[in-house]
Amino acid sequence: MSMPEFTYKPTPLMLPTSRYDERRADFAVNFISMLKHTTGEWYGKPFRLMPWQEQIIRDIFGIVGEDGYRQFRTAYVEVGKKNGKSELAAAIALYLLFADGEAGAEVYSCAADINQASIVFNTAKAMVEQCGDLARLSKLVPSTKRIIFPHTNSFYRVLSSETKSKQGFNVSGLIFDELFAQQTRELFDT
Repeated sequence: MSMPEFTYKPTPLMLPTSRYDERRADFAVNFISMLKHTTGEWYGKPFRLMPWQEQIIRDIFGIVGEDGYRQFRTAYVEVGKKNGKSELAAAIALYLLFADGEAGAEVYSCAADINQASIVFNTAKAMVEQCGDLARLSKLVPSTKRIIFPHTNSFYRVLSSETKSKQGFNVSGLIFDELFAQQTRELFDT
């Protein structure tokens, strides 16, 4: 099945003082395109973003403010079941870990319980295992649900509302899965 032609148009939420940096957006799209799907009929096939996914990626990573940093530092994405939410979330987490250029990056997957929080992590881990370059550059630690990128002293790990202490984190990226299932705002506000 071929993807429909996609023509990017920046979100109407782009500030007048912001600009679209096509190079940055292309870099994020190209990084994700080198990843592979991890389940179902798409297993092992290159991750080709659907138009709605590419719109999200280009808006988040390509729109920059006057300061040169991303305008959008928080994005709320709501996707129906079986529409590739975990794959997209895992791809974004891996981009933040490996390609965003932040030394000492701390990327987290959060959810109400550890099993739910692990879904995106397990998808990301499977993506790394299918990509020889990323597998060589990283250290997978399944027992603590971590992917470590020693080159920049960065990591990606799982958190849940069950985690006792969530203070002292220097969060550079956060994937919050099933936000609606949170019993309180505690994990979100931390």
